[in-house]
Parts: sequence; C-alpha cells; structure tokens
Amino acid sequence: MKFSDFKSIKDVLNKYPLAVKECDFVPDVSLPLAKWVWEDIQFALQMRSPIENEFFYREYFINPFMRESWKKHPSLKMWINQKLAYRDELTGEPDYFIAKRVQGITQDLIGNPLLAVAEAKQENFTEGWGQCLPAMIACQKINDKPDITIYGVVATSEFWQFANLHGETFTRNIRAYTIHMPDQLFGALDYLFGECEKQAA
Repeated sequence: MKFSDFKSIKDVLNKYPLAVKECDFVPDVSLPLAKWVWEDIQFALQMRSPIENEFFYREYFINPFMRESWKKHPSLKMWINQKLAYRDELTGEPDYFIAKRVQGITQDLIGNPLLAVAEAKQENFTEGWGQCLPAMIACQKINDKPDITIYGVVATSEFWQFANLHGETFTRNIRAYTIHMPDQLFGALDYLFGECEKQAA
C-alpha cells in the first residue's frame, strides 16, 4: 500500500496494530537558530498569500529547520521526496526522511532510514500522521532490528509534532512546537537527529 492510502492513525492501526500512547519523550532543550535563517522565515511569514501551495510552506517553514539540523549531523543523509519502500507492502515518497549516510563500496546508496517527515497539508494533522506512521513502520521493517527506535515528524506552516515507534508502541510527544519559538523547535528537532545519529553509528 502507498503511505498516502492511509488517512489517519486509525487507518494504519487497522492493518498494523500498535499500542498508542502519549508522553513527553523529547527533553526541553533550546538551540539558537542562525539569525539569517530566522530572518528568512520571518520574511516569508510576512509575504505569504492566502493561496500559497504546499511547496511554499515546505520550502520556507519546514526546510530551514531540517537543513540546519542536518548540517550538525554529517553521519546522516537527508532525502527529499525520495522513494521509500518495504518490499511492495509499504511504499511512498515522504516529504523528507533521514537515513544513515552510506560511505564506501555499496550496492545501495540509501542507508537504513531512521526518521520520516510528513507535511500536514492544509493544517490537517490527522491525515499527516496517517501518512507519517506507515512511513515509520516501513523504516522499522527495513531496519529489521527489535531494539531500534524510529522517529516521526508532522509539520505544518507553523506547528510541528513529534513521535517515535519502538517495537509495537507508537508514542506521540505531548508537547507540540511552533516556528514562533524557533530555538525550542530547533533544539527538539536536533535532539531527534542526535538520537538517529547514535543509532547510525
């Protein structure tokens, strides 16, 4: 099935039963975002139109945080709209996914995926998680390691939610984040990248 075939967490659970819980697993950390990055975001906020499409929001409000986090973790590779598939069972193109960076002789240029990101179109977090969770399950199946933790992010133009998948338990972070508090958001996202990097070692 395609990730986009799922419209909610409930749809995913019908095919892939999981325990679902909520807790704050992301520590309260802040990390200063570069001044020029924040100035670009503020400019886009001021200049946006009510009829902007999803690519505008991804380029100006999601990509800056993803890009800056990736720059701090060079053992990882960020893929954008790249195919992610577990056999023919789960397949799709997440807006972003983070994988171990492949180096040296290889038969596959894409390393094991550890984090999936979905943009919540039209601020719809229900559908956003419906697409992100199956991508997380695909990541888990590709890794095929019982002790690995897969992370997920659903983001809109201004709000971000985080989750993880460990074994048969899907956990959403209670606290959500906003680009209007950029240091807190950047710190939380960097924490996820750091956890992925530990598992990629």
